[in-house]
Amino acid sequence: MDRYDTLADALEQEVLTEMASTFFGARKELDDRMDAFRALVDELRQRTAKVYARVFFLRSLVLGAKGEAELFAALGLPLGFPEARDQSGSRSWKPGSLPFALFPSSRYVKTVRVAYAEVFHACGVYMRGEYTDDPEHKGRKRLSVNYAMAEEACRALNERIGKLNAEMTPSSVLQYARSISLQEQPGQGAITNVLGADSLDKGLTYPPVDFAALKLWRAPDLPAPEAVSEKLAAFAKTFYAAHEERVRRMLEDL
Repeated sequence: MDRYDTLADALEQEVLTEMASTFFGARKELDDRMDAFRALVDELRQRTAKVYARVFFLRSLVLGAKGEAELFAALGLPLGFPEARDQSGSRSWKPGSLPFALFPSSRYVKTVRVAYAEVFHACGVYMRGEYTDDPEHKGRKRLSVNYAMAEEACRALNERIGKLNAEMTPSSVLQYARSISLQEQPGQGAITNVLGADSLDKGLTYPPVDFAALKLWRAPDLPAPEAVSEKLAAFAKTFYAAHEERVRRMLEDL
């Protein structure tokens, strides 16, 4: 009989150990996923600077925020970057090469087109990402961190949180562990007895992530450069004629 008691005790301990490992392992895995999501959000916030570096270059071409507003109005768009004052980004950034033309007015038209194309591309990369070489795996590509990725990661994280909260409540795990125990142990069930199952579960429940509360910047959905090429040229010609001296000096500084 002692042999059977010993075997039963061993099985009980193995089951309880496995339950504890599963319970705490699942919560540790969720904690790790939450940490990874926070890191992803932090990196995405940093990537706004790349977009705004290009926004500030475009703004410099049209001599400031007022010219930017005129440009967007000419394209039939709402003002795309009203929060620029609160954003970081290099105000000295410019494309690696600038277009050449014999006449300053023609050069200005080409440069405005280039600047808009840079903003359009940067917004697309920020929202949807782009594939670049993976430094950790030669010959492979990986998608850059982007807004859509953060949205999907949040959705998947909340799905996991809901599943864990519903299927692995602390009180149910403790009660089940208590039910399979062969003998009452000192203090067994004390946590649920003192706190109550509802209170225990509420205190250890993972709250879902409120994506909107993160207040991540969302880039505007701009039309492709080729779709507004003629409007860009018409605006640039009119703007150059109205501010010729200032624009010529600005182009010389470039």
